[in-house]
Amino acid sequence: MASANHKLVWLRLRSFIFGSPLATHSAENEKLGIFGGIPVFGSDVISSQGYAPDAILYVLVLSGTAGYAAAMHVTTAIILLLASILLLYRRTIQKYAQGGGSYTVAHAYLGEKMGLLAGASLSVDYILTVAVSVSSAVENLTGIIHWLQPTPHKVLADCLIIVFMTVVNLRGLKESARLFALPVYVYILSIFSLVGVGMFKYFVYGVALNPISHQIIANNTQSVTLFVFLRAMAAGTTALTGTEAVSNGVTAFKAPAQKKAISTLITLGFIVAIGLAGMVFLASKYQLVPSVDNTVINQLGLLVFGKTFMYYILMAGIAIILVIAANTPFVGLPILLSLMARDGYAPRYFKNLGDRLVYSAGIWTLSIIGLLLILVFGGDTHSMLPLYAIGVFISFSLTGFGLAKHCIESKSKKSYFWDMAIFLFGGVISFVVFLVFLITKFTEGAWLVAIIIPLLMFFFNSVSKVYKNEILLIKVTEADVQEFNKQIARISNRRADNILSEYKSKIVVPVFDINKIVLKALQYGYELTPQISAVHIASDSERAAKLQRKWAEYNIQVKLEIIDSPYRATVQDLLHYLEKVEQDSRYSTVTLVIPEFVPQKIWQNFLHNQTGQLMKLLLLLKKNILVTSVPYHPPAK
Repeated sequence: MASANHKLVWLRLRSFIFGSPLATHSAENEKLGIFGGIPVFGSDVISSQGYAPDAILYVLVLSGTAGYAAAMHVTTAIILLLASILLLYRRTIQKYAQGGGSYTVAHAYLGEKMGLLAGASLSVDYILTVAVSVSSAVENLTGIIHWLQPTPHKVLADCLIIVFMTVVNLRGLKESARLFALPVYVYILSIFSLVGVGMFKYFVYGVALNPISHQIIANNTQSVTLFVFLRAMAAGTTALTGTEAVSNGVTAFKAPAQKKAISTLITLGFIVAIGLAGMVFLASKYQLVPSVDNTVINQLGLLVFGKTFMYYILMAGIAIILVIAANTPFVGLPILLSLMARDGYAPRYFKNLGDRLVYSAGIWTLSIIGLLLILVFGGDTHSMLPLYAIGVFISFSLTGFGLAKHCIESKSKKSYFWDMAIFLFGGVISFVVFLVFLITKFTEGAWLVAIIIPLLMFFFNSVSKVYKNEILLIKVTEADVQEFNKQIARISNRRADNILSEYKSKIVVPVFDINKIVLKALQYGYELTPQISAVHIASDSERAAKLQRKWAEYNIQVKLEIIDSPYRATVQDLLHYLEKVEQDSRYSTVTLVIPEFVPQKIWQNFLHNQTGQLMKLLLLLKKNILVTSVPYHPPAK
């Protein structure tokens, strides 16, 4: 009774924190529309427009009047690049209903290595976005909350925010959409109000220039060379980070998913273009000078609204949106890793849906790495910024080049030439921006990204090789099945005169698929007793049906039981099945025989989910349920 009460308390606490489990059949109800998709997938790109004007003007202000005059030209180039990127991902969404964005396009049209490059680049970008967004938000609050100024306090606040974001995202897409919708839409409205009222005041009342800007213009007469223009553009393209998230998460939208994803993508592009162009236009006309202590958006807020209610709404919105910007990677990276796991490039457990129909393994991974980054860099945004946004422009360029190649090869439309031109423009400009980023930020830390991305590619490739090798090692042949059936028939003939009820021990063999490991475990169990069942916990109805067909095709003379698992709780459902069998008076003991693959190298254990070890631990205190492993050692090369 005490154990049952303890279990009940734990379940209630778990449901309170993470929410009650959701059944697989309710997946469509948990998906998002356009209204929910904007805060979930767009928080990163929406927040980026807030600091992009600062990044542009930091470069151009050194050129004085010429720099301010060039600001709108730079912004126009960024918006043209944005339009091209939107068209890239629009086509990607149309072509790939399962999502995948840059990774899928690069893998399909540019080959395996380029696909891995896109996957590694996006993974790095997503991870850095979490750390940079959270640390930036906390740094923006230090002027208001002085307790946050010491580094240990700032790091603690960063870590608590990441933990909070982890819990929110583990509760599901709808939960995060509900929580973040109001602050995101308030921020969008405040930006539009800032631009609208600012434009009205500029055209009606004109401008009064800041004395500080006069002094800076007088002291800086550097010309706007092509390299300065490209540097400013590269700096301003941070406003585009997060654009690819929608194309990764097409499956998260309600039907028609592709149409809703495209509408969300275009809406986000419109929001970014209006906000960025408006703020840069006003900043250049007022000749504002960005600084660490006084951002462009803060200066514009004071000029346009004064210290009114709208100004404080704007400032509060900036701090909140920077925190919420970390939400996009919590959605994007788990989906990306699930797609890579499906293709065999990431550990298989990344493709499993958790209790709340989200890829919880990816969320936990992102959370842990994000926390480590905060601790290593002491929550200092400026030390992490040189690493930021480089990866995303690699993925942009690969998407452009991949789709351009597809256009050349297919020539399926009369307009293929214009499509190819658009895709090439996006690919080439993104690649140029990447090079400018890498050159200008290399000594500040960008060299680290140039090392991490190839290492990630090596890891993904190594995972693929291990899985491909394992599949070949355990794949059954006709000869294997015939030999297995022959041995089962031999054992059955030996027991022909025995009465089935005399066997009091029950054997249960968990089965995911038919392979050499499973056949070995089934034969071992059948040698002990004819009271044996192969049990498949069916979290995927299609896979269960496929297993049943193969079972019948191979004529395996061991009973196969399919246990429905609507909440994908494989371990718990197997435990419930064993407990039910344990209560059957026909059996004195129940033995769980676990087919276990023994990897050739110790580190390869990381690629397996260790469910067998968990079952051993959970059943340790069960008196009448025994556990044994049947290890399969692959032949040495």
